[in-house]
Amino acid sequence: MASNKKIQGDTLLHKGLLLPSLLAAVAWLCGAYLIIEHIVSPYNQAQVQAAAQVQGAAFAQSVNARLSERARQLQRIEESGQTVENLLQTAQWPEQSRTQVFSTPRVRVGAGANPTLNFALVDLLKRARQGAQQPLEILRTGIDNSWQLHNVMNLAGEQLLVSQPFRILQRFLEALDKSHGQIQLIQKFPDAAEQTLWRSGQGSGFNSSVALQNSYLRVQFSPSSAFTQQHSLPLLWIYLAAGAGLLLTLLLLIRFLPRDRRAPWERSQRDAKASGEKLPVPSDPLEGEALPEGLASAPSIAPEAPPQGVDSRAAENAPGASGKPRHPLTPEFPLQVFRAYDIRGIAGDELDEPFAYQLGRALGTLAQHAGEKILLVGRDGRNSSALLSSCLKEGILDSGCNSIDLGLVPSPLLYYACAKGKNTNSGVMVTASHNPAAYNGFKIVLKGRPLAEEKLQGLHQLMQQGPFQSGEGSNREQDITDKYIDEIFNNVALAGQPHLVVDAGNGATSALAPRLFEQLGCAVTPLFCEVDGDFPNHPPDPSRPENLKALIDKVAETGADLGVALDGDGDRVTLISSSGRIAWADQLVMLLARDILGRHPGENIVFDVKSSRSLEQLVSQYGGRPVMWKTGHAPMKTKMLETKAILGGELSGHIFIRDRWFGFDDGIYAAARLLEIMALREQSLDELLDSLPTMESTPEILLPVDEQEKFSLIEQLREQGDFANADINTIDGLRIEFSDGWGLVRASNTTSALTLRFEAENKEALERIRQIVMEQLKKIAPTVVVPNWELLD
Repeated sequence: MASNKKIQGDTLLHKGLLLPSLLAAVAWLCGAYLIIEHIVSPYNQAQVQAAAQVQGAAFAQSVNARLSERARQLQRIEESGQTVENLLQTAQWPEQSRTQVFSTPRVRVGAGANPTLNFALVDLLKRARQGAQQPLEILRTGIDNSWQLHNVMNLAGEQLLVSQPFRILQRFLEALDKSHGQIQLIQKFPDAAEQTLWRSGQGSGFNSSVALQNSYLRVQFSPSSAFTQQHSLPLLWIYLAAGAGLLLTLLLLIRFLPRDRRAPWERSQRDAKASGEKLPVPSDPLEGEALPEGLASAPSIAPEAPPQGVDSRAAENAPGASGKPRHPLTPEFPLQVFRAYDIRGIAGDELDEPFAYQLGRALGTLAQHAGEKILLVGRDGRNSSALLSSCLKEGILDSGCNSIDLGLVPSPLLYYACAKGKNTNSGVMVTASHNPAAYNGFKIVLKGRPLAEEKLQGLHQLMQQGPFQSGEGSNREQDITDKYIDEIFNNVALAGQPHLVVDAGNGATSALAPRLFEQLGCAVTPLFCEVDGDFPNHPPDPSRPENLKALIDKVAETGADLGVALDGDGDRVTLISSSGRIAWADQLVMLLARDILGRHPGENIVFDVKSSRSLEQLVSQYGGRPVMWKTGHAPMKTKMLETKAILGGELSGHIFIRDRWFGFDDGIYAAARLLEIMALREQSLDELLDSLPTMESTPEILLPVDEQEKFSLIEQLREQGDFANADINTIDGLRIEFSDGWGLVRASNTTSALTLRFEAENKEALERIRQIVMEQLKKIAPTVVVPNWELLD
């Protein structure tokens, strides 16, 4: 084939057709580019800007008319000449307006009611008393600190403050046609930063901004992509014209090819036949070899063919093209480490160097099936993670796929890189999350989705049998920590300087979490914020109360406002209040749901079977749609994508936020959003928790059982258990629903244990449900060790 390729190249170069063809292609494409860049694009930009200015002015005119009507209504009242008492009783005030009368001595901070006077309102009244009519001002006032419209009237030595809820104006704004782009109402006081009062629609690029009369307001319009296309000349015709011109040029060049000579590909084939050379026969690269079930939807991959006379296992151990020896591969890779939503096992025993290398080859192969040319790789701070990561990358590169090494980072940074990636949305995190130090594992994202359940079983089969792609990929290192911190800094707004104690559990967030919270303006006391793969202080699992004792003590010792406990790879979080109360993840999801549903009613909220019944009730109460689903970060992410949920969470601490964020589980960002809620409501975590519905409950309880028996025990309990008239939910294990509470028994997907949790309206009902469930469990598993209930309260 090498000689065949040389003959074709020589013929083209000899005839002088290759270079003219390339020059013609460059000339036509460059010409099209210059026309677009210097003629069409400036014209389109000017057209879009002009249209955007017209559209922005139209929106501003509508809003201005609304506000002018309100201003005229107030002016008629002021000029009516009636006494203040008559005005308050008979005047037709704007809808839902509240009025208050102030004499000069009463104008002070704290005076009045609903709203009470703050510094801004006092300043507004004083300026109005000086004689100049003051423009409309929209300020945060009142008990709920909401936006309100404020005007002042000077009447017979007294001042009348007129306040109206912003939602009345917002109703009008929501009725504007937002199909053209994004509309914003912005307020800018002299010598102060601008504030966005309302925003709706999608748009980007050029901003048209129009000031409103007699106010500090302006309407800003950003055109949508559809608006931009509507007012632009289409570029397709220019490219089609360039393509037609190039095709015509090539046809003219072909005329110079002598008609009595064969084409290069005909000549090479016939010459080879004439010389007796045996030509290769095209064949199906995967004839007789299929991908494992669950992965068969990917495109075909050519298997690596071992040299003649060498068996496949020997070929695996033979030196590669680069001269370096392959890793010696074990005959079997243990199936039990392929769990429901990630790979996890004992490092050095179940997960070793050959395993990581072969996993890299398989994932590089799958990535190329999916059209990805790059895999992102991150690792946590476990003692075995650096070596496993190195072997994993070597396998990825030997598959012909490229890799980007993010280094030692929390899992959310890998997820962030996949969400923001321009050239790839796939990656692998080397981590065992919250498991003890002896464990390690791999969390896998392919095309933005977690690889889980049957896909992981297919991955095991692919690792065992192949086929694999082969090649020489390239690796480079990249630090995205600053980008991640800047993204959160620009996303979350805090007030004051809250004091935090951050317990990183000697995990991957040890350096990042304190730095991020300090940049947000917090005073941070670090606790166990040194990376140590032995986890000498406590296991990196914040869902266990015994692992939170040191943090609770440190919060009390320092008088901190909040304690933040993160797990080994930073995707789970538990918070501690200033009084030492543990805020479990389902309570945190309640606080987030109440905040988010206030702005986005009707959205889906996903939670796991271990979560409180109160969470489901609260979501419905605030206008959301509750969705109960399986426990586990991968099932939760998949369900959120399926339902387009705006928020999700599970009791173990995984919280998924799609409001202003990307929908992956991120303990650090979840803590930052809860700090924002505390700041906006001006309430401590204790006060926020007190505002939630409460039930008696236990933490998550683990009953150690044999790894091979845990799923069969659940099946036996489902078939043989007698729970009277209780409703049985089998989404994930058994959630046994009584009228006054519920109990849960499910097989843990990350440890050799059954997971239990109980909740009821009171302690008596809680104990009754415990006894019912444990009696049935004891019937099928008499040897199971029941924890001391008192220690769990």
